[in-house]
Amino acid sequence: MIVYAVFVISNEGRILLSENFHSLEGITDDVLLGEVITAIQDLSSETKKANTEISSVKIKGLSYHIRSFGLFRIVLVTGIPKNPEEIMQVLGFRFINEYGNVLLQTDYNLSIFDQFKETIKEFFPDEKIIDKITLIKPRMKLGVGEIFNLPTHLQKTALALISLQQASIDDIIQESGDTLTNVEWNLTSLESMGFIGKKQVNGKIIYFSSIK
Repeated sequence: MIVYAVFVISNEGRILLSENFHSLEGITDDVLLGEVITAIQDLSSETKKANTEISSVKIKGLSYHIRSFGLFRIVLVTGIPKNPEEIMQVLGFRFINEYGNVLLQTDYNLSIFDQFKETIKEFFPDEKIIDKITLIKPRMKLGVGEIFNLPTHLQKTALALISLQQASIDDIIQESGDTLTNVEWNLTSLESMGFIGKKQVNGKIIYFSSIK
């Protein structure tokens, strides 16, 4: 899982801390992000008449995972829709332990939270990427015979990947002429079936298949 940024946001939508790991291109402006997240959470609470909050939202192709800790929210920006709940929980509890008393005050300097960036770096060191499985290899061969035994909706994506040999999701979309939603779904299905693998190259997820 590539992590692009970590935000700590107060319930009022104030950015208490932000740490960007990759290019800022595609990542929502800090102030706007706070307003967007707060608006989404308020709308969710109002419409559902409950305390349940939205846990993830997609903005400009990136997934913003949200976890509330009472006085603040942790937001992780990643390239995948799966919510990294365990990481967010540990980060949130550490922030409470270090700054819980500060947050109860009516006035504080935001610079006091800068030290927490060191804690964040413990989770996302060096390459600014966390990935428990940096390389997933395909378990099965993906040749012409296998492709035509696949469900029809998967064939276009599989053919595009064989043609490209290895490619990013954007390359596969361009080659197949399919939509982002369809390609994402198809790649997930092909990976779970064991036909394709993926790896990280320069911060990007690259998909590949075995035709041997």
